[in-house]
Amino acid sequence: MDLVNRAAQELLTVKNVSIPIVSGAVSATRSGSNDAVEFMAEQLGRQRLHIAAIGPLTNVGLLVKRYPERIANIESVVIVAGRSQGQSFFIGNQGPVNDFNFENDAMAASVLLESGVRAVLAGFELTSQVTVTARDLYPLTQQGGVGLHCYQRCQDWINFWLERFPEDNGIHPWDSAAIAWLSHPEWFIAEQRGWRLRQEGEVPQLETDSHFDGKQVTFLTGFAGSGATDFVQNIVSNIR
Repeated sequence: MDLVNRAAQELLTVKNVSIPIVSGAVSATRSGSNDAVEFMAEQLGRQRLHIAAIGPLTNVGLLVKRYPERIANIESVVIVAGRSQGQSFFIGNQGPVNDFNFENDAMAASVLLESGVRAVLAGFELTSQVTVTARDLYPLTQQGGVGLHCYQRCQDWINFWLERFPEDNGIHPWDSAAIAWLSHPEWFIAEQRGWRLRQEGEVPQLETDSHFDGKQVTFLTGFAGSGATDFVQNIVSNIR
């Protein structure tokens, strides 16, 4: 958690902006609270909000359990998790790879989805369809400041990723796609689906399908029209 906070503070310093950084749970837990939970509850007590939950869902699960009266003020929760029924995740010929955020706290995901809060699932199946390459990011080198800083950090990640998955040509912007849904839903193809938790050996899976009964989620299956290109261009143009 300290590493995450330092990275966030580094970016705020480079951009010369002031935004609260509050720490959440360091591991999956079924009860209690933390600064992140209390911060979300406080903000939801003032206004309706969307939540971009781009990591494991522990903090959001705790929020739902501890402050059920605030659920009505959640416009939606966008999460980087979930799969189509029977789908396995592969990068090239490597896999199956994990549904990391979900698997790190499957119970928190269940608590959130059972609550009836509108959930948007922007997971592997969506973002595996698009990559951000070093060439895409090169214009950032001409900006200096924030642009150059982000280019250098992204280049480190690209180098690591291509060493691990040489069949790819860039990185998959998992979290950026989830956040982009909030500002540009027209870029995406969305389906209303039911969901279920399925145990596959020792690993739980969050499956979705239009034929499943019960509460519905919005599942992002891909990009509409020029959505993928617009999305990548938007990532670069908004780093400044």
